[in-house]
Amino acid sequence: MSAEKLLALPDGRTLAYEQSGTPTALTVVIFFSGTLSVGVASRPNRILESSGVHYIAPTLPGYGKTSSPARSTTYAATIASDTSALIDHLHPDASGLTLYIGGGSFGTIPAQMLYGTSFDVFPAGRYIKGLLLIAPFPPFQNDKEKDFVYTRYMTWPNYINIGPPSRLIPFRLVQHIVKLVLQSKLSSQDKAEGFIRQFIFDKMSAEERELYRVWREEHGYVEGQLEREFAEMNRRSVDKSWEGYLSTADVLHGDWGWGGKKLGELDEEHTEGRSVLVVSSGEDDITPAAWADYLAAKYPNARVKKTHGGHLSALFHMDEIWKEFLEG
Repeated sequence: MSAEKLLALPDGRTLAYEQSGTPTALTVVIFFSGTLSVGVASRPNRILESSGVHYIAPTLPGYGKTSSPARSTTYAATIASDTSALIDHLHPDASGLTLYIGGGSFGTIPAQMLYGTSFDVFPAGRYIKGLLLIAPFPPFQNDKEKDFVYTRYMTWPNYINIGPPSRLIPFRLVQHIVKLVLQSKLSSQDKAEGFIRQFIFDKMSAEERELYRVWREEHGYVEGQLEREFAEMNRRSVDKSWEGYLSTADVLHGDWGWGGKKLGELDEEHTEGRSVLVVSSGEDDITPAAWADYLAAKYPNARVKKTHGGHLSALFHMDEIWKEFLEG
């Protein structure tokens, strides 16, 4: 059963989230999940459970029961205001907080938005201690830099779905066509499980399958349980609206809300005393390792952790990832 909670936001919208750990803890972890997902805080992790932190998993705008951004508000501004409201609600006295921000896949975009935004816009940003980026996306607007061409590492499906064609073809036509395909694949639980297996699990190498088996045994998962959870989450994410999915390319190509700053241009207030851990896999065909290397080279105090496997491989290393991240 979902432990999801709903927060009525000041602008009349709604934010869905889950939480776990110690609600009164002064160390707070906020983690954003990727596309076609909702915030989940119930998946077991021994490091988080033993660290006494307050773990918060918001559902991103336009997914699940979280409202889409207002038409007059940018995605970056929405993330900042929604997260501020959530922190104010759960930790009214934020002055003593130590804040860790993270994300997986598409969720690394809102995490990075918060990391670099002005403290006037996101006051709790001054308490950020670290940034965790798992299978990350870079800012596509940086493709004008000589040392970075994001399309060079994309598969053809991703190139069409979120690359230049998604911007050049009007009316979100590409996204709407893909949506029709996805609607069919997510129309029932059985179909959704088949889709997630084909998209991720069936692509695993023998080495990654063994890691998955060991992870299941260590965390008390039976075979097929994780696939079932992912399928349920995919379906919940679009149960009320497809706006979150349809806006993916817009967000990836949009402004991050850093006041005109780009990667490598953040001031000392946004870098001093902060650490950045970037996690990637060489076999990931959704978020290529080259993107992670590029981000690590741009963020001060950043380091890269490599895992073996595809887009999901970091999940099977999350105990060690959280340990390394929280220890800075």
